[in-house]
Amino acid sequence: MKAIIKLVICLLSLTSFAQVAPLENHTWYLEKLVINNTDFSVPNGFSNSYFANFTNGADYSLNAPCYPIQGTLSYSQNQTFNINDASSPLDCDGLPQQVTEYDEKIMFSINLSNNPFSYVFSYKSNYIELTITNANGDQAIYRNQQLGISNNDKPEVDLYPNPATSSFQLDINAGSNIKTVRIFSVNGKEVMYFKQPQGSYNVSQLSPGIYFVKIEGEYVKNNIKLIKI
Repeated sequence: MKAIIKLVICLLSLTSFAQVAPLENHTWYLEKLVINNTDFSVPNGFSNSYFANFTNGADYSLNAPCYPIQGTLSYSQNQTFNINDASSPLDCDGLPQQVTEYDEKIMFSINLSNNPFSYVFSYKSNYIELTITNANGDQAIYRNQQLGISNNDKPEVDLYPNPATSSFQLDINAGSNIKTVRIFSVNGKEVMYFKQPQGSYNVSQLSPGIYFVKIEGEYVKNNIKLIKI
């Protein structure tokens, strides 16, 4: 099931050979799912928690509250592709029911059994929209920039600076009560673990690249993409 979520994201990178560059040059943020002609927007408070990155053609990674994912896929010049494999650690503990239910929609509507997937880009005035359609006609719609966040949709925790060179700090809303901070590589391997809050988190030992910072507390659980330079 977890593999299914990635599938959605992988779709992004499959922009045909001529379109590979746009995929690799941007982070793609999930805006909504369209299932049986019904729109399902990303849950409140998680507007920018679902995003995908593509690095080497058919390699991709997907961040999601429950399933940080990576995998491979095969695509052709007719702007369709198949999902070949995907893997992810399952970790939905402490997340709101609306988030786990949304992830289930992704898993059941965009999964390996729904090959092949087609994809198309739409160039808007200030962003690029990516639409991926599975064999059943369900869609996942992404854009190459973060979604707007309302006052009721602001994250309880954020980190800065990002990109980071040697360390980062957490911007924490009152009452978040952070307990642990863990850092994962794009393939899901834990590379650093802080057992208690720190004024500054030293990441100088990490190699340059993309990581996922998992922040957990009594009233908060966030996954945030970190770029180490």
